[in-house]
Amino acid sequence: MPIQEAKLLAATHAAFSTVLYLGGAAVFEYQAEPVDWALAVLFSFMPDIDIPTSRVGRPLFFLSVPLEKRFGHRTITHSFIGFGGLAVLLSPLYFSHPAYFWAMLGGYWSHIQIDMGNIRGVDLFWPSPIRVVMPGKIKYRLEVGSKAEMILLCALLVFCVGLYPISNMGLRGGLHQLLKDFDIAYDEFVEVQGTHWYTLELKAIDNLTLEHIECTCPVLGAWQNGLIVDYHGKARSVGKSQMHHNLYPIDAVLIQGEPLRVISQRVNLQGRSLRWLVDHLQASHAYYLLGELYVDADKVVNVSQIETYHPVLWGGDKVKLHYAKVEDLRDYLNLTAIRGEAVVQFWLWPGDEAVELRFDGGTGKVETPGVLEGMF
Repeated sequence: MPIQEAKLLAATHAAFSTVLYLGGAAVFEYQAEPVDWALAVLFSFMPDIDIPTSRVGRPLFFLSVPLEKRFGHRTITHSFIGFGGLAVLLSPLYFSHPAYFWAMLGGYWSHIQIDMGNIRGVDLFWPSPIRVVMPGKIKYRLEVGSKAEMILLCALLVFCVGLYPISNMGLRGGLHQLLKDFDIAYDEFVEVQGTHWYTLELKAIDNLTLEHIECTCPVLGAWQNGLIVDYHGKARSVGKSQMHHNLYPIDAVLIQGEPLRVISQRVNLQGRSLRWLVDHLQASHAYYLLGELYVDADKVVNVSQIETYHPVLWGGDKVKLHYAKVEDLRDYLNLTAIRGEAVVQFWLWPGDEAVELRFDGGTGKVETPGVLEGMF
């Protein structure tokens, strides 16, 4: 094979393996890593070890020369037997570095697959003489080193450039960035909440005032097929139901931030007031309160709530907390729980020390670790 044709052929195999690798990252949403990518490209050359003049055949001549003499080109190394043999040899990597295992096998298969589009095809079922070609009509298949292969190479390079940014976001993430669809943002957040800090680039309409708003709002959680965001220091629900949500989304893009560590602490509030809880939560870390309390039904609280969603919901003898902060409890502090508990979620940035609150259920005394000394 002429050197120029060999270089063109190697470039085509490298480009096709890259398209499959990046395309797989976009569809299956695995993380595209340089080492895995390089291994996929490297092993896309390996089936041509049966040619002494190929890119891998020259340095491995002690293998390529006898392989060519004994079996010929595009036979055993381009067959299920060769592919299966490689899988067996690489099998230890499946348990230690599975990403390497699949990258190598995928790169090797990419070579076989694109060679099916060559005029000769491959002996995929070797030692059977049946050759596998794709497509079936010879006029649509490629000749090595031809202008058609050059056109294919150019097309593959264009695909590589287009797939690279999508591979980092995933196909769904790419569609999300393009369509700015709220439902995609909601589904994505539900799957990954609690792992990172997230913000929502949002254009929306306030269901109460019909005001058009734009913000980049921290996302607190999910609620009623929508998201809870922090809008100007207040928790607001975003969703497509005017019955359940404060803000109707027009455009929404979910943005991942730094890793998040959430430490949750359950606090029994039986016989205790919300003021007691607040007095013990003057910490420097971001935190939110969730839970359900039963209180004296005859107790009157002077509150006026016309918003669809509120972090503190009052109804009869029940008070529900949903991502409430201290300022949200202002009108409820003197309520004493007959029974119920609250969950305190501390949201920690990378490098923040752990927080642990231990409440003595009998005396109300609180023991705190050193990180919270001076809080109480």
